[in-house]
Amino acid sequence: MHSQSSHSVAAPGGAQDAPRPSATIQAPVTPRRGAAIERGDRNQNAGVGAPGAGIAGMAGSASAARPQDLPADARTSGEDDPSGSGSGSGGSGGEHEPRTVLHADIDAFFASIEQQRDPRLRGKPVIVGAGVIASCSYEARAFGLKAGMALSEARRLCPDAVVLAGHAQVYRCFAERIFDLCRTLSPDVETYLDEAYLELTGTERVHGDFVRAAEALREAVARETGITVTCGIGPNRMLAKLVGKTVKPDGLARLHAHEADAFIVDRPIEQLAGVGHAHARTLRSMNVRTIGELRAFPSPALEALFGAPGRLLYERCRGRDTAPVVAREIPVTISRETSFHRDTAEPAQVEGMLEYLVGRACRATRELGLTARTVSVRLRYSDGESAEQSRTLRAPSAVDPVLMALALELLGRLFTRRVSLHAIGVTLSGFVRDAAEQGALFDEPEAGRRAALCAALDDVRDSYGHGAVVSGRALHLADGLEHDRYGFVLRTSSLTK
Repeated sequence: MHSQSSHSVAAPGGAQDAPRPSATIQAPVTPRRGAAIERGDRNQNAGVGAPGAGIAGMAGSASAARPQDLPADARTSGEDDPSGSGSGSGGSGGEHEPRTVLHADIDAFFASIEQQRDPRLRGKPVIVGAGVIASCSYEARAFGLKAGMALSEARRLCPDAVVLAGHAQVYRCFAERIFDLCRTLSPDVETYLDEAYLELTGTERVHGDFVRAAEALREAVARETGITVTCGIGPNRMLAKLVGKTVKPDGLARLHAHEADAFIVDRPIEQLAGVGHAHARTLRSMNVRTIGELRAFPSPALEALFGAPGRLLYERCRGRDTAPVVAREIPVTISRETSFHRDTAEPAQVEGMLEYLVGRACRATRELGLTARTVSVRLRYSDGESAEQSRTLRAPSAVDPVLMALALELLGRLFTRRVSLHAIGVTLSGFVRDAAEQGALFDEPEAGRRAALCAALDDVRDSYGHGAVVSGRALHLADGLEHDRYGFVLRTSSLTK
């Protein structure tokens, strides 16, 4: 079903909590201070599609009509241009062209992939995680479930929920395919676990109508992966993400620069980027409830309250965000972490898991043609206490034995309490472009053998899956953990952050 419509901005906390829609129409939203948003989505019903009906088979695509012009008093001046481009109220008459950023967010990431892989789960409340919820479907969210909630509480609220351990490598494959589709719209794509920012500024001649281009992206993702994404288009990163949240799941919204002030001013303070639970409690204790009310504080006052992030909050509460979209060819960190199926203090289990995680991180590093200078190991004890240490190598490396030796040394320094471990993780950082391991003068042959061994293992795993080869201390995990061609099925997802 096709439709064209224009609506005012959604009231906070509304559309993003609705069950997944199944066809094409715009849901009515509550007007807010005259701000308008261009919308285009495939929504028709508030209910969930019939079981067995693939997302790729959803009807139609929709293009959003341009919104009505705002009253003059609702527009912002050039000095408050949220895009940071100096082009005034989204206008074309400025010296610089207005900035446009698209934010693509994969809906209910892990859970929606599990529903796509197993059609019997569609329409059912699905939880991915162990100990706590890593991701849950929109059917589960209808019962009040959310990421980070303890599974014991989740089962109390939703006894019929299907709980799955998850398949981290499968999720990574889905995400990479979706991000590849994003790169067809822009060369500048900055990706995270389940979301991406696309810099669209300067691509008007290529795409024409950005709303139509975003709709085409959503349709391509649904067609090729069966997964839905929500897209927000705005004059900067922050506003693109924020406006997208008002139409989750499976929605599309656009916010122009001249509409930003009216859109942001009355939204809850918790929705401002950089305001977490702790900052929100502090601000609400000072009777600051909305983003607009934060504007009463001068920049020095916010900096005194929150340190350097206070300067960012001063700008963001005015809708301004000049952070660029950066296609990060070299990541800041590559991390692998998981919680144990049962809290343990058994050295063989702890060291075996550490070696497995180091191996996964090293392989990801080699796949990017990088070597790492710094290794960090972190532990979380069963009583909630955490410990973390880092150490830098004399020469960068990406071979398992070198980085594992350093990780074991860090583990020995950290694991000193007579308390069992709940979780363990490793992070590699300080990356440089692939540099052959530099050994000491008489160690060069050994360095070459290590590199050749890792290359051979990578070839085998590329052909047959990471789980085809398990070696070293990780063999201690084989009897107690389920594994498949992707490797061990860990209790919590082991993904790069």
